[in-house]
Amino acid sequence: MDVTKFLYNETLVWTLTTNGYKFYTLNLVRRLQALKVPWTLCIVCADRQCYRYFIGEGIPAILYKEAQRDSLPSMILFGSKAFQEINLVKLNLLDTFAKTESIKRCMYLDGDIFVGSDFLPDILTRLEESSLLFQCDEYEREGCKSPCTNMCTGIIAWKHGHDGGIFKMNKKSEWLTAPEDQRWVNNKLRELAVPCTTLPRNLYPNGRLSDPPPPDFLILHYNWLVGPSKQVRMRKNKHWLLPY
Repeated sequence: MDVTKFLYNETLVWTLTTNGYKFYTLNLVRRLQALKVPWTLCIVCADRQCYRYFIGEGIPAILYKEAQRDSLPSMILFGSKAFQEINLVKLNLLDTFAKTESIKRCMYLDGDIFVGSDFLPDILTRLEESSLLFQCDEYEREGCKSPCTNMCTGIIAWKHGHDGGIFKMNKKSEWLTAPEDQRWVNNKLRELAVPCTTLPRNLYPNGRLSDPPPPDFLILHYNWLVGPSKQVRMRKNKHWLLPY
């Protein structure tokens, strides 16, 4: 998968989306445009309808090379076949980009986020000290435990060669016992003892810290919210920028 046009000083920032989640991704794109960040988000589309939508909007996107569906369900239910399918696509892409020599630094973002300000300078600085970074996704609202008990796969950053092989799908039987990318990655981090660091929760809060959000955050991830409650919370915080 050629992402050359999206590289910014050998750094790739990317997201994975589907037709059902395209408006969350569009909301993210509109925010980045408003902030005038100097880099371009690489949008990887897991289905053809989603890809056609972004191209029609004049927004650069890439169609996942093995996309099998014209459109994924509008709401992908946790644990469903479609959920497992998109999780495997995500792991495959994470592993692919981790192995790509031209990508010296890589950052993945889920689509259900709001950006407070350009986070990339902060991430690049932190990568000089720790080569693999995760958002803390613990349920408790207090500071992250040490070590973190739940690394979030919705915000990940790493330097080339420092992913430790945690994204590689090499045990299908193990995957089938818990077919979820976050469980897989957390298990591999422990199994392989891969060094990593969590991002500070005041700057990179998860959905448990979204009401109210901490001041001066860089990325707010609206996870831990399901169905309509996710967009309701975003609208309440004035983080939903679309007219629909």
